[in-house]
Amino acid sequence: MVGRHAEIQRVFDAIVSALGESFSQKTVIELIELWRGKPIRIETDRLPVAMSGYCLGLYDVDLICTRHGLDSLLTRFVELHELAHLILGHVPLLSDGESTPTYGVFLQRRRRQSAHYRIPTTYDSDQEHDAETLATLLFDYLQQRETAIPDIARCLHG
Repeated sequence: MVGRHAEIQRVFDAIVSALGESFSQKTVIELIELWRGKPIRIETDRLPVAMSGYCLGLYDVDLICTRHGLDSLLTRFVELHELAHLILGHVPLLSDGESTPTYGVFLQRRRRQSAHYRIPTTYDSDQEHDAETLATLLFDYLQQRETAIPDIARCLHG
């Protein structure tokens, strides 16, 4: 387990190194879009209570859905968890291979069997655990950066 945690920490450190000390979730998304060669769509979906999100590699976009009605912090964490699946290579470019639909066709069918689901009580898969670990690192980093008092304000107000 220590080796896997070290690998996730290495991935996180590489993200910080590539994006600089101060980056946003939007910048992380842009990096993934560049790497995967297609845009990321983030939206809500009506999901069972036990599910908080899923991610699919569709033909023309990577789709991340979070459960409708989550509060803003939990929504952000679920988004980061699904983004972590993309960063870690858990989601193929085409989730259903050659039969992967476009976003438009997917909307008509709303098929979820190829999705990576985030069920908060289920961490039996190494991929889920790794995505959760990377999402936690990203979430904590972004929250600290966004809530930190800028140095100039600290100097002015002692």
